[in-house]
Formats: sequence, C-alpha cells, structure tokens
Amino acid sequence: MPGAMSAETKNTFLSISSSHLIFLRLASFLPLRSKSFSHPLSLLLQLWDHWSVLAGNMMWSGYGIRMTLRGEMEIDFICEDIIMVGFTMRYILLATKRKKLCHLVESCEKLWDYLEIGEDALVRQFERRGYYYRNFMMLNLLLMCTLYIVTAHFATLPPLEANGTERRMLPFKFFMDVQEEPAYSIAFVSQSVVTYFICFMFVSTETVPLYLILMACGYLRSVRDRLLSIEGSDDDTSERGEVAFKFVAGCAHFHQQIMIFCEDIKHTMRTIFLFACFCPIYNLSITGIKLLENDEDKFKFIVILVYNFFQFFLCQWAPEYLIEESEDIAAAAYSASLQPQALSHREKINGILYFMMMRAQKPMQLTAGGFVRLSVETFGAMTKNAFSFFMVLRNFSS
Repeated sequence: MPGAMSAETKNTFLSISSSHLIFLRLASFLPLRSKSFSHPLSLLLQLWDHWSVLAGNMMWSGYGIRMTLRGEMEIDFICEDIIMVGFTMRYILLATKRKKLCHLVESCEKLWDYLEIGEDALVRQFERRGYYYRNFMMLNLLLMCTLYIVTAHFATLPPLEANGTERRMLPFKFFMDVQEEPAYSIAFVSQSVVTYFICFMFVSTETVPLYLILMACGYLRSVRDRLLSIEGSDDDTSERGEVAFKFVAGCAHFHQQIMIFCEDIKHTMRTIFLFACFCPIYNLSITGIKLLENDEDKFKFIVILVYNFFQFFLCQWAPEYLIEESEDIAAAAYSASLQPQALSHREKINGILYFMMMRAQKPMQLTAGGFVRLSVETFGAMTKNAFSFFMVLRNFSS
C-alpha cells in the first residue's frame, strides 16, 4: 500500500537513483536540484551542453567536408560520424522532451511509495544492472579518449613535402589543419575538454531509457512476489476476507500505476529508440561489407562492428526484461486465484485477479518508432537477416 515506506522513501529512492539523476542533470535533461530550468545556473549548464554538442558536430562534420573536397572516402570516419549524428539526434529529442522526462522521473519516485518493507532490494537488483553498464560504458569512453589524447601528444604525421618537417596531430577529427602556436595548443585543449564532456553526455543519453525501464521491471517484480506470497486460509470470517481483499486490491492498484508509467515510457522513448536501433544497424551494414573486401586494413573495423553490435543488442535487452516481468504477473495472479479465500470475498478477489491476468496477457511492448518491436527475438531475427545478406554478398563477390 502507498506510504508503507514513507518514512524512508525519499532517502532510499535517492540513494538508488542519485547517480542516474546526476547524469541526467549534467546533460540538462533534468533541472539542477531544487532549481527550475529557467534558473541562471540551469541556463548556463544548458548553454554549455548545447555548445559541447555543437562543437563536437562541427569537428566531425567539418572534417567530413574537408575529406569530400579532397575526393577521399574514409569508412571509419563515416561510422564515427553516424555514431555522432545518432547521439545528437537523441540528445535533441531528449532536450525537447525534458518536461516529459521530469514527469517520468517523478512518477518513478511516486511508485516507490507503493513498496513494502524489503521490496526496495528487488528494485535495486534491476537498477544495478543499468548502473554497472553505465559505469562500464563511461570507463571505456574515458579510456578511449585518454588514449587518443596521449597518442596525439607524442605521435607525429609525415611531412607533406620531401625534406619537410613532421606535422603535429590533434587527438580527434577537426575541420582544419592546425600546426602553428598558439592555435594548435588552443585546439588541442579545446578538443580534449569538449570530448571528455561529450563522453558524460553520451552515456547519459544512452542510459536514460535503460534506467526507467529497469526501475519499472523492479516494480513489476515486487507485484509478482506479492501475489505469489498470498496464502490461502480456511478462516471463513469476513475480517479475514476483508484483509485479503484489501491486499489484492492494493496489488492491482500498484500494477495499474506501473502500467501507466510504462505507457508513458513507451510513448516518450519510441522515437529515441528509432535512432538508437537504426544507427548501429547502418554501421553494421557498412562494416560488414568492408570486412568482405580484400583490404589489408579491414580488421580495424572489427572494433566498430563489435561496438555497434553490442549497442544494438542493448536496445533490445531492457525491453525484453520488461516483456518478461509484465508477463509474469499473469502467472502470479493465476497462482493467487487458486488459494482458498473467505466465501464472503472470494468472488471480489478472484474478479480483481482475473482482470490482472487479462491485462498481463498483453505484455508491455516497447517499439522503435512505433513499428519495430524491441525484444531479443527481434534482435535475433535482424541479426540473422544481416548475416544472410553478408553471406549472399560474399558468394556473389567470390
């Protein structure tokens, strides 16, 4: 029932979600704590976030224009640029939907009030999966950026002309060739600062849906365990029946609120999932075709292939958990309906459980763009089709 953990709700919810909320505030998807979006500090952070994303796109897009003017084509750059474009589109969508995102976080916190003592551990088990993935992703991005920066500091490029001087290189793609001081040092430091901050924003953008979905899965697991904990009784008193009726009604109300929360996630995130799914698929197609060629440098694309394959899988992983947890409510409600209850309330209790079973038979299905169902089954089918396509190309080329 709501309020069962009211004395500990705020601190416990914040202790679980605080790190996720910090990342969301850092990307300006949520206002700073105890402040509004219109507060000067919030506006200043928003300005820095927008500038960082704009600067990152200027670096990669400017380099792409230079590459085109030289008549060159670098496949690895195209893959990197698609990742950057996908991140930018998701960032823009989340920035425009930040009020809806605030509502989702508030709804998530309100659902915490329905938890009974000890059920917070169930929610935490699911939240930790998103927490560990986010930290793993953050660590890898920071290590990769540091490697690029250190390499650029010590490495040099060959001279453009015979007997010329070696050229210095910047850590990341840039729209112009900078060699003279102090322009080189300014560009080097600016690239490093912007890219490090983009890493935090990239992780925040990537894990927004993951956090909300896994919290919903934890809440659904709490409802399932409550229903499974219902014990029958031969006590046919009305008092016993009233207690059982209130307990089942509380479970049904909690389940209803979770489904409303999941529907909000579904409508808010479906466009974001569209970019999260199809940008990796596009990169997988490019790198897969490149690996089929007889190119000495083709094996450097294996890293890009693995990264995009992993990213595509994660788009299906959390929604699959949501499907499973929402389906499990039906089995739990059926199990509860088999328990003997007081005759005075048996019909009411079974009626509530029946409606819960009916609702759970249609599991919560998230989509990309409203037409691609996200699940491990979809991941397997699309991967199989992609593999078949590459095999056809290989046989055709041979």
